[in-house]
Amino acid sequence: MGILNGIFRVRRENPDLHCGEDLLFQGRYEEAIPFFENVLEDEAENIHALSGIALCLEHLGRYEDAIRAYHIIIAIDSENSDARMGLAICLEKTIRFEDALLWYRKDLKRSPKAPDIQAGIGRCLSGLEQYQEAITYFDSAIRENPDYLDAWSGKGNTLFRMGRFEDAANCYEKILEIHYENAKTWGVLGKCLSHLGRFEQAMTCFDKATALDPGNSNAWFEKGLCLAGWRRNDEAIHAYDHVLAIDPECGVAYYEKGYCLEILGKEEPAGECYEKARSCGYFAFQSRVQYQYINGYSFY
Repeated sequence: MGILNGIFRVRRENPDLHCGEDLLFQGRYEEAIPFFENVLEDEAENIHALSGIALCLEHLGRYEDAIRAYHIIIAIDSENSDARMGLAICLEKTIRFEDALLWYRKDLKRSPKAPDIQAGIGRCLSGLEQYQEAITYFDSAIRENPDYLDAWSGKGNTLFRMGRFEDAANCYEKILEIHYENAKTWGVLGKCLSHLGRFEQAMTCFDKATALDPGNSNAWFEKGLCLAGWRRNDEAIHAYDHVLAIDPECGVAYYEKGYCLEILGKEEPAGECYEKARSCGYFAFQSRVQYQYINGYSFY
């Protein structure tokens, strides 16, 4: 929000800049860009117009274009911390973690206790599989701001990748203490609990996630894996059908549905699902279902 605050701090006289700012504030990014471009026709180095364009492109997921826009701003004003942060975020989004780290660390020298910068460094380190160092940065961000959701989420995701599902679950539970209606977090908490074999609790989480966001295909898919791991294959098929209603080209959902049908002895429809999975570009030959020990015996 730093750039937005800068844009709106002082009243501008240019009507195109006004219109662009208003549209940006409303989230109408495509519509805002031409107004900022009009400003640049008369004043090519107008930082506020350039920042507005960069923000719009970032929000639209046009990260390469946003990166170019941020570079232009930094070439004009090398100390523009908002542009430097925006550039780091876009580089991170395009999986250029090492490049993003350079910019995050430059900003950290200027603001050594900034939790958003520390969390950004943590995410990049996690992406580079430097997990333990990443957790150190997330913990630093949390010390500065105990309610900083991005830091808790980054730490939880990193712990999950390390296979530390119990610790990851604790992070996601902390997020839900702060933001109970977070559908994505309910889904990843359910995934942790499923890996721990705590299927009933996992199902509660998946049900909460899909109730809050019926279009959350990841939660429906993980719910299917959980049910299949519990040998509740008919219900798992129902969950995969929800995934396919949302994303008809999800090859892995077709594959897992086929696996459930095969276990149920329905070989013909199972074969059709496998063929559909291949046509969608999914060529795996092993289910992602993990059977667990429950109540002293194994379903495997």
